[in-house]
Amino acid sequence: MKNKPPNILVIRSVSEEIKKVEEFVRAHFNFHNMPEKCFNSVFLCISEATTNSIVHGNKEDYRKTVELTIDCKSHLIHVRVTDEGEGFDVENIPDPTHKDNLLNETGRGIHIIKSIAQNVVFNKKGNSLSFHIVCE
Repeated sequence: MKNKPPNILVIRSVSEEIKKVEEFVRAHFNFHNMPEKCFNSVFLCISEATTNSIVHGNKEDYRKTVELTIDCKSHLIHVRVTDEGEGFDVENIPDPTHKDNLLNETGRGIHIIKSIAQNVVFNKKGNSLSFHIVCE
């Protein structure tokens, strides 16, 4: 019998930690027998949210952490990513598809998450994002 992986992963705010995130997500997929075809979409959303937390939220300060919570039930994955940053105005996210933003190298992560996941919600402070994805 497989051991259930922990629901929470805490990482330092350095890009090398994304490898731990991938292993964490993979462990949940394996334990809960989630459809493999859904892994890339789920991991893309989680890695975008985690990278935003590391780079924009915690300003790549290795002393700060990002907390990732995953809860799997049947084919539904609930995710929460929280950083120690000051947050941001969630009502003021530039549209990456607007002609003035098309050449920007950043600003697509939240748009990608919203295009794949359901119930994408930020906390009031803007330092925590939650969403869920249905894997069928």
